[in-house]
Amino acid sequence: MLEQVSAREIAVSGLRAQRTRMNVIANNIANATTTRTPEGGAFRRQMVILRGEELRSGSNLERLGVEVKRVAHDPSPFRQVFQPGHPDADAGGYVSYPNVNLAVEMVDLVAAQRAYEANVAVLVTGTRMHERALEIISA
Repeated sequence: MLEQVSAREIAVSGLRAQRTRMNVIANNIANATTTRTPEGGAFRRQMVILRGEELRSGSNLERLGVEVKRVAHDPSPFRQVFQPGHPDADAGGYVSYPNVNLAVEMVDLVAAQRAYEANVAVLVTGTRMHERALEIISA
């Protein structure tokens, strides 16, 4: 028989996923002006790809929750800025800057923070329910 996954375990999986998302977003913001990486070229924005299982009849209970499927590179083009004196300028005087948009990163960061807070609320509510049940039993 499959062991049932608790709401706590599902919420913890959400916390882990959102923490990863916030770390990747912070890395994107920190590298928003990095024109040269060890791999060569400008920094390329990263995105967290999450995977979740929908709860429905016949669901595999071991797969409930969310997980980081992978961290992918954003394929959108780099921002080209004309700076002929820059050490990373090409023959035409253009420098490739990362494809990081700070406004998008901030919106993503707020969304990840809200999702993190929602998962914390699930954990707190579950703890309160258990405490209240113990109070009722012991009364």
